[in-house]
Amino acid sequence: MVIATLGEVVAIYRSRAALDPARVAKRAGISIAQYLALEQGTAWPGTEVVEAVIKALQIPDSQRARLAAAGPLDQHLQSMLHRYDIPSLIVDSSWRIVEANSFARALLPDSARAGWNLMRWILFDSEARRRLANWDDVARSFSALLRDSVTAAPRNTELRAIWDTAAHLELAAAPSPTYCSESQVLVWRTDSGPYPISACLMTVPSERPDLRQVTFVPRNTHLAPVLMARGADPAPWYRPLLSDLLTCGLCGLLLTGGGQPASYNCATGCLPALRAEELEIRVAKEALARAFPAQACRELGVAQEILTAEGIDLELNVPVSAKHALDQWRRSMTDTQRRGLLTATLRSATVYPTLLPSGYPGVDLAYSWRELA
Repeated sequence: MVIATLGEVVAIYRSRAALDPARVAKRAGISIAQYLALEQGTAWPGTEVVEAVIKALQIPDSQRARLAAAGPLDQHLQSMLHRYDIPSLIVDSSWRIVEANSFARALLPDSARAGWNLMRWILFDSEARRRLANWDDVARSFSALLRDSVTAAPRNTELRAIWDTAAHLELAAAPSPTYCSESQVLVWRTDSGPYPISACLMTVPSERPDLRQVTFVPRNTHLAPVLMARGADPAPWYRPLLSDLLTCGLCGLLLTGGGQPASYNCATGCLPALRAEELEIRVAKEALARAFPAQACRELGVAQEILTAEGIDLELNVPVSAKHALDQWRRSMTDTQRRGLLTATLRSATVYPTLLPSGYPGVDLAYSWRELA
């Protein structure tokens, strides 16, 4: 007889032992719903549950090796995971790796090892301390997650072992009503260039409450600190700020800038001459509002602390709001910094003629923005 799935093996050994599902669940120390999910193949109840059932039914090692179990992830969940173009992995209730996409493998090469544990890596691995510039903050956040996991599964031996080690190293978190894992920022050290910043997003896959999907969502907030760092500016910018960014909405030509007083003009005369100072401030307000929402400003604050701790001085403090950024634009930024922030957020702006409420001619702007992670 060829046995195809783990559920079939479990059902046969239960029948041989003349046990009903409730009795097996009681012997294994699990709920009957968890047992039925395993036997009927409706959900993966977790590695610990499988091991407990195998032990309760005394399934021999020789039989376990012959199993052709499909694994904990169905094809839909695997397909979703591998379609992401950012690092994403799935862990079980003990934080052991279940599956990871190629981007996660590149970010965390050790995750390819069987039994690799994300919680252990964050809290105890020296490589995590080296890679994460804000390791102390990340470790506090993950130790709070560990505390929650132990509370939810107090009989999980692997979680208890991790908790005991964390407590010995004084990493175990005390209860905190202000703890929020969804806002955790990770700053990854690199050998050169700006440090990539990501936010750690944790979700529970549909119909799989025993698993966690951990996704590292890139944040583009490193652009502002790098532009504001001493000696880190790109090549100095001496041309009009909106050069190559403005297009006439009537003829499609790029607007040219220059002259005294400085203005932007359409070569065919479709538009009136546009005062450069007024137009640049108008575009800057829109670009800075997009570049510096409240969450981005909070992450920039973290980035500034990390860069300062690494010995990188900033010519300007990162802004605490879009309004603060506009004030820096007017008072403190160089044209090189202004141009860098514009091109980081704006692809182009199309200018159309219009009549102002006063009856005088004016212009409307239609923006094409870059996607910000």
